[in-house]
Amino acid sequence: MNRRDFLKRSTLMGGLSLISPLGQLPFTRPCRAAAPSFSDYKALVCIFLYGGNDTFNMLIPYGSSPGRSYRDYASVRGSLAVADRDLGLSTVTRNNTSLNRGNLGSGGANPYNVSQHHGTAYTRGLYPLTGKGIDLAVNGVMPELAQLIHDDRVSVVANTGTLVEPVSRADITADSAELPHFLFAHNHQQRELQTGRANDLGQIGWAGRIADAWNDINGGNPVGLNLSYLKSDLMLVGRNSSPLVLQTDAPPIINHLRAGVSSIRDDRRGLFHALAGVQGSTGRLDFNAANTPTTGDYFKALYNRLLQRSTSTFDYLESSWRATRIDFATSDSYGRELFSIPSSQQLGFAKNINGVLIDQLASAAKMIHMGASGALGPGYNRQIFLVQLGGFDTHASQAEDHPLLLRELSLALWKFQRAMEELGYAKQVTTFTMSDFGRTLTNNGDGTDHAWASNQLVMGGVGDRSAGSLDGGRVFGTPPDLRLGGADDQGDKGRYIPTIAQDQVNAAIARWFGVDDSLMRSLFPNLVNFQTGADFDSSYIDLFA
Repeated sequence: MNRRDFLKRSTLMGGLSLISPLGQLPFTRPCRAAAPSFSDYKALVCIFLYGGNDTFNMLIPYGSSPGRSYRDYASVRGSLAVADRDLGLSTVTRNNTSLNRGNLGSGGANPYNVSQHHGTAYTRGLYPLTGKGIDLAVNGVMPELAQLIHDDRVSVVANTGTLVEPVSRADITADSAELPHFLFAHNHQQRELQTGRANDLGQIGWAGRIADAWNDINGGNPVGLNLSYLKSDLMLVGRNSSPLVLQTDAPPIINHLRAGVSSIRDDRRGLFHALAGVQGSTGRLDFNAANTPTTGDYFKALYNRLLQRSTSTFDYLESSWRATRIDFATSDSYGRELFSIPSSQQLGFAKNINGVLIDQLASAAKMIHMGASGALGPGYNRQIFLVQLGGFDTHASQAEDHPLLLRELSLALWKFQRAMEELGYAKQVTTFTMSDFGRTLTNNGDGTDHAWASNQLVMGGVGDRSAGSLDGGRVFGTPPDLRLGGADDQGDKGRYIPTIAQDQVNAAIARWFGVDDSLMRSLFPNLVNFQTGADFDSSYIDLFA
């Protein structure tokens, strides 16, 4: 094997692709403050719902006051309105029965089922939360979400979105408000949510800034702080750090360079290292000083270091992954293996769900276990995950597409929370949703259009509201007045103005994670505009007990 063959068969097969999923790979190493010293383990899991989730049909307004009643919702939503039919919250969500025992009826026995079709199931009925003192109801295709709220594992943050400062309809009419850039545009709103700066379309994410500030977090472990599935999302990208991008079934490997598989692969690996300037030997080859090239070129040296770190990171992760096995005793809501993906027949649907979010959260659950249990090494105690579910841009065919997405989200939340409880990490993991924006309350005949405020979910704890745990089973904030052209409407289409900035929610979650106020000011610089008292943290939403 000569250098040309090696480059042709190995490096060029995946050369540049090795760089993208490398973990925390700084191009420069400036002097930075050391990370806080944590003795406990915690993880954040952000579920980003790409496209703008229609939360009016996920969490249906069910109040009694004028402007916030089911009647107000249904009169505007029209043909897309979820029917005011109680599908049996008491039987679906009573502790120690039904879902908590994995006894949800499948096929036609699903509580939402109508003739085995998801389009009709979507608007068949709901699970009122009024028994919890919550003026909302959960869509019928999401019984697991209703269970989680009922059991105080999930709370709702109402009427939240991108904001630079508090805004009213009068401010907008007078053109005196500083608004987020490019409202209602997918890419810009996604960027602003992930950077934590609604008036700055920057390149650095708020979790990436945490990784920059905590540069030696987890004892310098090569896995790093930030982990993403399927792609590198902006939220996790720092100025001097980048996320580790993972596959859902196993860590990435460079198959032709795996050590200990064969002598040929050992030789290939030795040559790979030698070409990057690392001396060594294999069972048959000796890469001493005379046989190992060196370079004085900074960029070549940098590229070589990146390649070397890629192989060592992949090796490290693969060995830890293979050595960790989890056999969950807990079943899913259908009584099957916890992270299995139900068939369309089980769901009582004409189509099946994609399963991509379930797969990502199954992988994240294993990575959390590896971090919390010490399988990734001592001192590894902080992780931030970003997982995703796309397809929420429901301009058309909403009744066809949205129920599949809501069904998967409900199942995925349930499965992940049950996994965390079985593993004993439920109080150490906070899961939360974000989405581009909400949807208009008005419909366009087939779907809904881009809007502004939305409802988001926060999940964690074991329902006991103990100190430091999620204050579950609650609604934070106030749902908007639904009257078109009213005080809460940006115009006259039901594009409601947020009263809580997503940054306020993220700040509360970040503080729980261990971020102090001094760093928080750089993560979410607009928080100062939301202070209600003398202290900076008066701008945070008080999500935790």
